[in-house]
Amino acid sequence: MKRLVETAASRAWFGIALVGLVIVLLVLVLTLIPRLTKGQKVIDAAKPAFTDDRVAGLRAGTDFISRYVDLADPLVTPRGSLEAPKLVALIRRETGMSRAEVRRLLRRRAPHTEALLRALPLTKVSAEIPRFTEFLAKTLNVASEDLQIELVKRFPRLAQTLTALPNVTRGWRGVPGVEGRLTRFDGKPVRSVAQLRDYYRNDLVPIVAEHRDDVQYVGGWGGIGYIPWLLLVVGLAVLAYGLMQANRARVEAPGKRSWSVVAGVGVVIVLIVVALQYWPRLGAAQDTVDDFKPAFEAQRVDGTVAGIDMVGQTVRFGDPIATRKGGAVQEVPRLIAFVAGETGQRESQVLRAVRRVAPRTAALLDAVPLSAVAGEQPRLVALLARRLDIPRGRVLAALQKSVPGLAQSLVEVRPVALSWRRIPGTEKLTRFDGATPVSTMPQLVDYLREEVMPIFAEQRKNFDKLANTWPPLNVFAPLLLVVGLLVVAYGLLGMRVLARRY
Repeated sequence: MKRLVETAASRAWFGIALVGLVIVLLVLVLTLIPRLTKGQKVIDAAKPAFTDDRVAGLRAGTDFISRYVDLADPLVTPRGSLEAPKLVALIRRETGMSRAEVRRLLRRRAPHTEALLRALPLTKVSAEIPRFTEFLAKTLNVASEDLQIELVKRFPRLAQTLTALPNVTRGWRGVPGVEGRLTRFDGKPVRSVAQLRDYYRNDLVPIVAEHRDDVQYVGGWGGIGYIPWLLLVVGLAVLAYGLMQANRARVEAPGKRSWSVVAGVGVVIVLIVVALQYWPRLGAAQDTVDDFKPAFEAQRVDGTVAGIDMVGQTVRFGDPIATRKGGAVQEVPRLIAFVAGETGQRESQVLRAVRRVAPRTAALLDAVPLSAVAGEQPRLVALLARRLDIPRGRVLAALQKSVPGLAQSLVEVRPVALSWRRIPGTEKLTRFDGATPVSTMPQLVDYLREEVMPIFAEQRKNFDKLANTWPPLNVFAPLLLVVGLLVVAYGLLGMRVLARRY
């Protein structure tokens, strides 16, 4: 080592070697390679979700899920069941009809809607399902386990709804795996499905939309994973060149050409920073990291993943009964006919027995599909307008004042049912393979559960390493620029002064 600094010229070149050594040490001490490599993995995993079409589809899909929650909330919670008698009482008060007459009128003009009102709340339907299946098992003289197998085999869509509904009602106000883990970004607790919806719609999806361009910008220029390797190569090259020239300078001072190489290396570093737009790109990357930090906190990730499973249960319940294509409406009469055929009873006898054993379950089956409830809405509005003697445009306002929960469901049932199998705004949304369309409610939930949410679960540790290691990403651009300018200045100094002197 002493021999490398025994002349003034060799000491000058040894300074160049020290610059390279400092660059190498910065890469190693700041653990830039593992940090930015993990950051690159986050970018690679997230990039498919941040295309224009997928972000637009995600926002549209989340808004649609929100409408479905608004539709279901009064039906699952006691709001709807408490308000159904109020609706009847309102009509009675304004028309002078008896309760029975009002019910008959509703049954005649809006039979699916009237049946849905009788089914409420859905928590009581869930409570009846064991009695309903026990009745079927006894009537058919089969074991409960064999009955379940038979139902799934013969009536899969109806079995799906009846299996999922207890999970929905049980977890509606306390989503399993969420309470105590998931909070809004402002710290408010998330417990219910409605609060979970607010978290997805108002916290998570907006930052995805806000940073769509940033992620595309960072990922579209090769990302950040190569930066520490580039620094390492530059540092090692400068270190090796400095040591080589220092050793040479012990005998003969290198000339201007050798110093011009140093200046050239500095120019290359500056050009890399400028040409690859490190300053705005890494600034955008740091802004994205800062805003996504709350979403990648360990407990919040666990709650987010558990929450989407609950959303999946709500869709499993709703998909068979949302539209005629869902299948449950065709299977209800087939189930009655099957029981009648197996027992030698008339279908009317079976129906009366079902309504006696599980009246709310029978009412729910009478109400499906929800698209039929949606189809009755104009007639129901016209009926109420005529009976209450108010303009049609004021019917919903009157209902929102007297029965806000039911009014909310009536407002949402039509758009939800009619768009269940073609969600507006998702026309260009696809799975990450680019070929599988995402346009129906089940497809949307599968996309969220299998494509989007795993990004948070699988990349949480990588994101933590990227986000919580010093220094911030936006430091690298000015640091590299300063290093480049110093190397340029050192090289020019060597060309103008040191090469002439030695």
